[in-house]
Amino acid sequence: MITSDELAATTIRHVIFHDVPEKGHEGAPGPQLSDIETKVDASQKNHLLTKLTRVISSTKAYSIRFLPDTKSPVPTQARLLTAGIFNRKRFIDGSRELANYLFEQHTKATSPGLLCVIDAASGGNSAIVLMKLERERGAQLALSGEEGEKTFSMSVLNDLVLTDGTRLFKTAMFIRTGTGDDDFKAQACEGQYNVFSADDLAKFWMRFLGCGFVVEPRVATQRFFESTLDFISNTVTEPTVKASIYEHLQSQMKANTRTFAPQTFIQEYVPEEYQQPYRDHLETSKISLAQFRKDVSDIQTSLERKLFKTKKGGVISVPSDVEDWLEIRPQDILIKDTVAKVK
Repeated sequence: MITSDELAATTIRHVIFHDVPEKGHEGAPGPQLSDIETKVDASQKNHLLTKLTRVISSTKAYSIRFLPDTKSPVPTQARLLTAGIFNRKRFIDGSRELANYLFEQHTKATSPGLLCVIDAASGGNSAIVLMKLERERGAQLALSGEEGEKTFSMSVLNDLVLTDGTRLFKTAMFIRTGTGDDDFKAQACEGQYNVFSADDLAKFWMRFLGCGFVVEPRVATQRFFESTLDFISNTVTEPTVKASIYEHLQSQMKANTRTFAPQTFIQEYVPEEYQQPYRDHLETSKISLAQFRKDVSDIQTSLERKLFKTKKGGVISVPSDVEDWLEIRPQDILIKDTVAKVK
């Protein structure tokens, strides 16, 4: 995982922008590619670095690794562009290849954007950063400069890129840590979609990067927790069993233990008739039954609830800080609230 210290030690050295439009009908114009780097002053570099730091350190950022059989040029270019002394021609040519490949991956549903490729350093290690930044559909951008030296000037991009409101859809950072092909610390952020969704749009950025996720403790914990909730909601039929498994899930997630063993949880807290369907459900979701280190930071909000189980099998789940709108009386419970959604 890329640490806050590594982000604090990061400096931006070279920047280039390419405009990657939405993909329309056959024969539609392709990307507008810069011929040379974009001139970026110190304050603009600092702004880009602030955006980078914010997203790479966010809870939507996950550690990634290169896939061995990918068709994406990103792993090859990340290796080339961080090997040895900076080579300007290699940087420009590599960034243009990435922009063309990004456009190839676009569908009609994919948002247009500016691909920003950054040559950076973190401490003494070379790094490459890829950012896809928001661009409004219909916004006109034009390259400036003589033929063979065209680029997007920051005077044009300032209002589109360097405003606080500009959304950074997708980001990836690759820091070289050694001389081997896989000696990298890499992290990616997908700002639009749930990265674990089956939706094809959610997989788009990782497919472009040619990378897969390294399952970290907080990722493993979140995936197990959410998959179990899905199993309880859609497979378990008896209300009392639903409540029991949910109670134990909450209890085990909150327990002061460093590790969590799904297999043990199944054996101890899931009724026998549901154990195999539950294992099958986890396997389908590509969730291992192996023990993992627990980190509830990404599900903390979901754990901050109180669960009340009634004598007749009813279950009431409320925020932990609820006070005046829940009244527990000798013979009944009064909820002073209105129904917003039925699940």
